[in-house]
Amino acid sequence: MNVITTDDRHRLALVDALRCFAAFWVVLFHLSEGSHIPTLLATIPSWLKYAVFDAGHLGVPVFFVLSGIVMATTTSRVTMNNVNAAHFVARRLIRLAPPYYAAIALGVAVIATKRLFGQPAIEMPGVTDILAHLVFLQDILGIKNIITVFWTLCIEVQFYIAFALLLWLADQAAGSEVFKSRNHFIWASALLALLWPTEIIHSIGWKGGFIAFWYSFMAGVLCAQTLSGTAQSRFVAMAYCALILLIGVVGDDSFAMAAGLTGLAFCLLINRSVTLGFLTSYPVQKMALISYSLYLFHAPVTGTFMRIYRRFMPAGLASDALATVLIIASCIAFAAIAYVLFERPAIAWSRRIKFRRTDAAVLNQL
Repeated sequence: MNVITTDDRHRLALVDALRCFAAFWVVLFHLSEGSHIPTLLATIPSWLKYAVFDAGHLGVPVFFVLSGIVMATTTSRVTMNNVNAAHFVARRLIRLAPPYYAAIALGVAVIATKRLFGQPAIEMPGVTDILAHLVFLQDILGIKNIITVFWTLCIEVQFYIAFALLLWLADQAAGSEVFKSRNHFIWASALLALLWPTEIIHSIGWKGGFIAFWYSFMAGVLCAQTLSGTAQSRFVAMAYCALILLIGVVGDDSFAMAAGLTGLAFCLLINRSVTLGFLTSYPVQKMALISYSLYLFHAPVTGTFMRIYRRFMPAGLASDALATVLIIASCIAFAAIAYVLFERPAIAWSRRIKFRRTDAAVLNQL
């Protein structure tokens, strides 16, 4: 029976640590964007404000790159036939949906509460709006997201479908030479994806389409190939991520810069010592477990907390600093509860859907 190797643990720990930091970065971004701690932000140096708070939206490209790494690893030893392609998409949807549905319910409840207590101008989501959210189609249908971060899940679901289709095409074309031909499809897709960040092509095909972000996901896919240990895979991944970084610098595109830097960091760190120091520490890895729930629920938790907090504590340096600590603690506590109630069962349910003809035990751990 196969087991998860030390290298697998090394990879998973690194991905989890990066996911943990990306989630907290997004939380800090919404503290700034929502004007929840104005005095504190006005007091600290502008470069620190930008790096810690204002740039936190760049946690999204970090997530997209990490998603590509995990999805490519999940499917690296799976022949993507019709059954496995369907199982791959189903596993991902089941993994995402229960916590996401709970977040939708919380978002609707928060909006209803606002309307009840003095903000009647806020529009209540209708049945059609909620149904669109349930099937990840709100952006495509032009419906406002109930919680702002939901747009990224719509993109992620499109990533999964497109990636399953890409591997299905590669494996169908390969015949008996499955794993030799797959790289050619991946490399071609990765190169085509660069047409959007370079702005050679502007159209994204349809409203809410994934294609403009596909390069960040494919960067992760190429980074995952460095786990094979070949010099070629490492060179291709690092060259691609460096090119994305260059495109970002030339085009002043912070999203592309963050994606390129994330990929390069992974390629460099994955070849260092297995321990990775602080990244594999107990607190970081435990926080990584709840990072998805933290990402989903932090906005309504933050907004609700601050509305209550400001009734008793006016803005001020000490007040804002205390609010920051309490918000982070509240978001962590809420995410931990959500993880136990919704996310952990979803993980267990998704693992019941097995890939066929796989020779790697780690696949069903992801």
